[in-house]
Amino acid sequence: MATGLSIATNLLSNQVQLNLDNNQSQLQTVVTQLSSGLRINSAADDPSGNAIATNLTSQYEAFNQASQNVQNANNAAQVALGALTQETDILQRIRTLSVEAASDVNSESDRQNLQAEVSQLLLEVNRISQDTNFNGQALLDGSHQGDQSGAEAYYTITANAALEGGGFLVNNIVTGTGFATSANTADETIEVQVVANTGNPTAGAPQLEITEFNSQKQTVAATTTLASGTYTYNTVLNDAGTVTTINFSTPTLGDIGQTAYIKFSQYVAPTNFATAPAFNFQSGADEGDVIQLGIAATNTNTLRISNINLALSTAQNPSLGAEDAIGQIDIALQTLTTQQAQLGAVTVRLGIDEANDNTAATNLQASESNIADLNVGQATTEFTKLQVLVQVGTSVLAQSNTNAQSVLALFR
Repeated sequence: MATGLSIATNLLSNQVQLNLDNNQSQLQTVVTQLSSGLRINSAADDPSGNAIATNLTSQYEAFNQASQNVQNANNAAQVALGALTQETDILQRIRTLSVEAASDVNSESDRQNLQAEVSQLLLEVNRISQDTNFNGQALLDGSHQGDQSGAEAYYTITANAALEGGGFLVNNIVTGTGFATSANTADETIEVQVVANTGNPTAGAPQLEITEFNSQKQTVAATTTLASGTYTYNTVLNDAGTVTTINFSTPTLGDIGQTAYIKFSQYVAPTNFATAPAFNFQSGADEGDVIQLGIAATNTNTLRISNINLALSTAQNPSLGAEDAIGQIDIALQTLTTQQAQLGAVTVRLGIDEANDNTAATNLQASESNIADLNVGQATTEFTKLQVLVQVGTSVLAQSNTNAQSVLALFR
């Protein structure tokens, strides 16, 4: 470092000015930080920290939006559940009317009056299915049903009379090959009634009168009388030409008038609707974090109750249409309750997903805050220190600028 007096270069002033410039630059940075509340205001403040904070910001903002998406999805599911509840209430009312119509104390006119209400209720089911929407997106008309698993055909012995000699009227049912997945298996009600022997009503072995009722067409597909002996009824309900066999126990004279009902439910094929894709809800922050929800149509056609007719009767059974309606409504109610269970399960999942999104967003924002936010106490201390240093530096600079004038004393 140079010694002695110099008038060509004011070394003291240069050194003071250098320190003053550094302190002023640091003070400007601290002032900027204090005014913004951020430690990192540009990439120059902390290049790596800025990159990490930016990534964390994009993540927690995405999680916040995903949480809103899930909330909207949950709201849509709640709207659909409310509509399904209304449809369930309607079907329960139709079932009550069907039970009322199944009593033979009702006249044909009474059943027609009951059917008038049923017809209006069926129209309301269709209206709910068609009009239920969320933000303009239809929910129950099948436009967003996606892939549906379908259902195998099955049968249910809905009523089975106990016989005087022991056992039940319907002994067992043996389904044919391919019954469960056959397109030929239809919704049908089979009524079995023990009747008097047509040849010897008072002493002859009873006969079985079997009525096969097609639920979709609302017509009697076949009426068969089985002679006494071993009772076996075969009906072609499946592909490959095989048959379903219904074996009956042998009734006695005391069993005349006893009845049994067998309900067959048709096969519903799985569906893949490319033109009716399921809802996709972006439930996370990254690509592919989606929840898919398909909602099947719930109109009278898909529920298989569009042709219910409580007033339909046969000579042998005036209330056959009403009896069939009870079975069809039970199948429709099962379909609706399954749909409600699926939506309810998705709603639970959406609630968990929303809570997870909120937790992730909170934690990520806290991490970003630790990197980018300013420690105000520390910055205030630094600001005070730098402010004093700048003031002192300014005063010292003024003194150093006058230092060279001391050389003039040598010329006196």
